[in-house]
Amino acid sequence: MPHTIVRRAEAFGDDRAAILNAHAVHELGAGAPPLVLLHGFGSDQSIWSRLAPQLSAQRRVILYDHMGSGRSDLGHYDAARYATLDGYADDLVEVLDALDLRDVTLVGHSVSGMISLLGALRTDRIARLVMIGASPRYLNDTGYEGGFEPADVADFLGMMELDFQGWARTLAPRVLDHPDRPDLVEELSFSFCRSDAEITRRFAQATFLSDQRTVLGACPLPVLVLQSESDAIVPLSAAQVLAGQLPGGRLEMLKTRGHYPQLAAPHLLAAAIERFLAEPQA
Repeated sequence: MPHTIVRRAEAFGDDRAAILNAHAVHELGAGAPPLVLLHGFGSDQSIWSRLAPQLSAQRRVILYDHMGSGRSDLGHYDAARYATLDGYADDLVEVLDALDLRDVTLVGHSVSGMISLLGALRTDRIARLVMIGASPRYLNDTGYEGGFEPADVADFLGMMELDFQGWARTLAPRVLDHPDRPDLVEELSFSFCRSDAEITRRFAQATFLSDQRTVLGACPLPVLVLQSESDAIVPLSAAQVLAGQLPGGRLEMLKTRGHYPQLAAPHLLAAAIERFLAEPQA
């Protein structure tokens, strides 16, 4: 059944510029097909600072901040709307509509892989998906390894609430997994720390309690699933389930570690994305 997009007519009406301003939309380069890069929870569009310039050398690249993140307008944040990933997917469609984009390739990192998937079920503006370190479900289930038990998630959310700065400093080196790059650890930690603590905790809750396995089979698009050789957030088995249950899915391993290859190995990501874009579409 098609999803009914919840539009914010009372806030934006038909004002496309207002939608773009609310999400701090930023563009680089020119050329088709357009790429839209979506960041995960706890970060913002600056997480693409090493990858976006490489991709924009040949085509138009669009970045924006999820509502509540980065330079988005917090005046439009609604806790009820963003209690699940659906609100973020609705926002994605609104941004694509406001820019009147066609034949879009979405590049979604972490939870934005699933936001991209939900967006693809809402609009025909999207042609292909690239998911980086994405998971259809983070909680373990019978016959499924998501990587986390409910108690793990409760502890994770509790730490965010009690000591957000400490949570950020502890999480960054673990998920980056590059002890030889303290500069990147510091950059990621700073990215976490400058986020609004309560909104980030709510985004984390919507992320870790989501389960999108039942809709994977409904996605008609080619999907490239990119996975690092080791990832503290997403086990390889979850990436395999994701790619295996997407009708047009394919898993490609990246010869790097950690949950943030766009920081640690942007050249590998750029090459993988360019190869995918060069493939003929059926």
